[in-house]
Amino acid sequence: MLWKKQNLASSLAVKKCKKLLRTNKTFVTVESCTGGQLASWLSMLPGSSKSFFGGYVVYTTEAKAEFLGVQSSQPTSADTAVRLAQALPRKDVRVSVVGNLGPSCEPGSPKGSVTVYLITEKAEKLLIKKLNHGRIRNRWISGYWVLNVLAREIQ
Repeated sequence: MLWKKQNLASSLAVKKCKKLLRTNKTFVTVESCTGGQLASWLSMLPGSSKSFFGGYVVYTTEAKAEFLGVQSSQPTSADTAVRLAQALPRKDVRVSVVGNLGPSCEPGSPKGSVTVYLITEKAEKLLIKKLNHGRIRNRWISGYWVLNVLAREIQ
């Protein structure tokens, strides 16, 4: 059953990615809780290298500091999401995804909370979503939610 849901999510993601690639914008990502899911989807289509510059997966606090110079005692906070996106190479669209998908939670990091920070040529936007579907589904839902945000915000 999980495999069918993942295939459905991937096919929906392909449709969103096709739309994003037609915008001729250049995307760069930094992901924590989604573990590279967004970058995987953005790079799956032929010709995606014209739009997808690349991405970082910075799963630990140490990785955030070593790869992008972002140090934080609250690695899943909105402030961390903002600073990660700002640390990315300057491309048309910069997006960061941080959060705690469960099952455990730490102080200041509520379980099921996902934070996205989006920087475009026109605006910067902070979005927070609360999920409660279990770790694996939360990851897929988070990745697809970010694709929807990108498709809506990038015209």
